[in-house]
Amino acid sequence: MLKLLEVKDLRTYFHSDDGTARAVDGVSFEVDKDETLGIVGESGCGKTVSCLSILRLIPIPPGEIAGGEVYFNGVDLLQLPEDQMRRIRGNDIAMIFQEPMTSLNPVFTCGDQVVEAVTLHQKVSVETARERALEMFKLVGIPDPERRLDEYPHQLSGGLRQRVMIAMALSCHPSLLICDEPTTALDVTIQAQILALLRRLQKEFGMAIIMITHDLGVIAEIADRVVVMYAGKVVEAGTARDVFHNPQHPYSIGLQHAIPRMGLQKDRLYQIEGVVPSPLEFPSGCKFHPRCPIADDNCRENEPELMPGAGESLVSCWKVGKFAVEELF
Repeated sequence: MLKLLEVKDLRTYFHSDDGTARAVDGVSFEVDKDETLGIVGESGCGKTVSCLSILRLIPIPPGEIAGGEVYFNGVDLLQLPEDQMRRIRGNDIAMIFQEPMTSLNPVFTCGDQVVEAVTLHQKVSVETARERALEMFKLVGIPDPERRLDEYPHQLSGGLRQRVMIAMALSCHPSLLICDEPTTALDVTIQAQILALLRRLQKEFGMAIIMITHDLGVIAEIADRVVVMYAGKVVEAGTARDVFHNPQHPYSIGLQHAIPRMGLQKDRLYQIEGVVPSPLEFPSGCKFHPRCPIADDNCRENEPELMPGAGESLVSCWKVGKFAVEELF
C-alpha cells in the first residue's frame, strides 16, 4: 500500500569555515494517511532540519540536501522543479513553526496573511479567501473571529497567535501537517487546548500529522508511532505503545527515566551522562557510545543500522535484546 510520505536515507549537511555539519545523517521514516508520527530527541538532533528538508526549505548555501529520497504520494519531492514544489508547499503539505510571533508577519493583519495563503494556492477571489479565513478562525476556536481578522499579531496572545498559524496551515486542507514544537512557548493549559484542537481537526480533515517535539508527554498524548532521533540519525522507531512501554535503545530508555514522576524518591532526577556530540565531529561507530554505559569495542568502531527489536520496533543498537535495563543505571 502506498504510503503518504516515505523518507529514505535523507542527508542534510551545512558547510562552514569550521567544516561540514551533518545535521541529518541518513534518516528514514514513513507516515501513513490519517496517522500521527511523533519525532522526539534533544535539541540539535536533526528533528526540525529533517522536516525542513522534506519541504526543501533549507537555505542553500550554506545548507545542502546531500542525498536521499522523499516520496509524497509516490512522487520524489527532491527531484521536483521549484515551481512544482511551491504548489505542494503550503497546499498539500503545511507546516506550523515553533514560534508564531516570528512566523507571522508583524506588518500585516492576521486575516490578510491567511487570505494570502488561500489565494496563492487555491486561485480564488480575495472575497472568497476572506470567507475561508473567517471560517478557519471559527474552526480553530478564535473568539470574536470577525474582529481578530483585522488585528495584527502583536495584539494577540501566544495561544491565539498559535491558533492563527494553525488556521493558516489548514486553510488549504493539506494532506500532511508538520508541527514544529507548536506548544513549546505556551503554558500547560493552552498546550492541552492546542493538542485537543489538532486531534479534532485531524479527524475533520482526514490528514496526517508529523509532531516534532522534545516533550515526551506531548508525544504520548497524540502520536500513533514514534521516531527517536539522536545526533542526526533515527535510533528507535515503533508504535507509541512499544516505544513508551518497552523502549529498546539505551538512549530511549534514558529519556524515559529522565521524565519527572510523582512520588519520585530520589535526591535528584536521572540524567544521561555526557553531552550530544557536535555535528562537525561525530564519533566513530555508534554515535551514542560515548554516553552509553554498556558500549563495547564493537559499538565504538562500527555504526549499527536499524534492526528489528521487540514488538514492531526498529532499533539502531548492536546490543538490542542482549542487556538488562538495570545495567544502564
